[in-house]
Amino acid sequence: MKRNWYAAAILLVLCLLLYLAGRYVTDTTDAMQAGVQRAYALAEQGDYPAARAAYAQTTWRAERDSALLALLVRRNIIDQLNQTMAVLPPCAEADSLADLEMETQRACAQIAQVRQSFFGGF
Repeated sequence: MKRNWYAAAILLVLCLLLYLAGRYVTDTTDAMQAGVQRAYALAEQGDYPAARAAYAQTTWRAERDSALLALLVRRNIIDQLNQTMAVLPPCAEADSLADLEMETQRACAQIAQVRQSFFGGF
């Protein structure tokens, strides 16, 4: 009878860990998405120094969080996202707003892919 309780406890712990991992992925990708969109809005307003700073901060957070995210989703998706995020701060210039829009959309799509990679199996 004790084995059944142990099995139930282990199942409960695994469900809790899965829930917490899902919350982490959701919260992290939501923060990245919001940071990229906020930085692009600053660039559209013409505040390019603030946009570069916002992109740089979002890039730093993405690189910081990528170690733990790599345990939860495929590493190559995280690497592609980090490469795209690294391109964003230098693109925040007045003469390259079209390139910045394209790279921002690419980053948003890759962030969505990170989330889908975790939740796609459920």
